[in-house]
Amino acid sequence: MEYRLVKADRKMFSKYFATYYKNNWFRPSWGDLTKVLSASDDGYWVISGEDKAAGVYLSDHSIGLVCGIPPYSITTKMIDDVKSYALKSWNMTEGLHAYNVLAEQEIAFRETGFVRVESRQCMMRPTEELDASMDLNYMHRIPTIEDMSMIVGVFKEAYADGPDEREAQVYAEDAARYFDVVPSKLLGASSVVYDRTTGEIVGVCLISLWEGLPLVYSIAVLPQNRGMGLASAMLDRALTVLEPDYPVLRLFVTTGNQAEQLYRKKGFLSGGEYHHLKYTIE
Repeated sequence: MEYRLVKADRKMFSKYFATYYKNNWFRPSWGDLTKVLSASDDGYWVISGEDKAAGVYLSDHSIGLVCGIPPYSITTKMIDDVKSYALKSWNMTEGLHAYNVLAEQEIAFRETGFVRVESRQCMMRPTEELDASMDLNYMHRIPTIEDMSMIVGVFKEAYADGPDEREAQVYAEDAARYFDVVPSKLLGASSVVYDRTTGEIVGVCLISLWEGLPLVYSIAVLPQNRGMGLASAMLDRALTVLEPDYPVLRLFVTTGNQAEQLYRKKGFLSGGEYHHLKYTIE
C-alpha cells in the first residue's frame, strides 16, 4: 500500500488533530486543542486510496504530531512514506527530526531508522492547601528580577550533567523571558529558597501560565542542598498559593530526570511519554 501526502485545510486539520491526537498535555478544553494548529498551514493528510489515513505536521524540517484516523493506524510503511516525502521535499542532507511521537507510535519510527533523542511527560496535580514548611536552616521568598543572575547560576549547577543540561545563555534567556511575561499572581506562587547563614539562593521554583492554567516553568535545587525536602516544600507552597484561583498545576519532566520520582510521590499524574527521535542521513 502506497501513501501520498496532500496539504490540509487548516480548520479541518485542527479539528482532526483535536479529535484523534492523544491529549497527553492535559489541555483543558476543546478550544485549546483546536487552537494548537488552527493558524498553521503545515498540516498534511496522509492519503490511502481516497481516504484520510492520518494527519501529520511538517514544519522546520521536522515531522510532528502524527495522528492516525480510524479505521487506519500508524504503520511502519506509513511513516517510511512520510519520511521519504519530507526528505525529498526539503532536499535534506542532515538529520530529520520527529517530535511529539507517542509511545505507541515509536516502533514504527524506529523501524524506519529513527533513533530516540529524549522523552518527556506532562504531569498534573490538583491544587490544595498543604504544609509548605522546610528545614529551619532555609527560608523561602518570592523571586525578583534582581535575583536573576543567582537563579541562572542555580539552574546551571543543578542541571549539569543531566538530561536537561543546556548552555548558560539558554538559562539566562529563559529566566529573562519568565520575568517579562509572568503575571503577578503566578509570581506570588513562585519561590527562591535561600540559606539563612550565607544568604545564597540554593533552590528555585518558577510558576508560569500556560493555556490558562499554571505550569511549573522551572524547578531546581543545588546538588549540595538536596535531600532536605526543599523542592517538595516549594511545590507545596505553589499548590497552596494557587488553590483559591486554579484547580490544577501542570509541569513537564524529561524522562531520566530524578525529579520525576518526586513528582509521582507528590501525586502528579503523567499523561504518558512522548518522544523526540532523529533520522540520520548517511
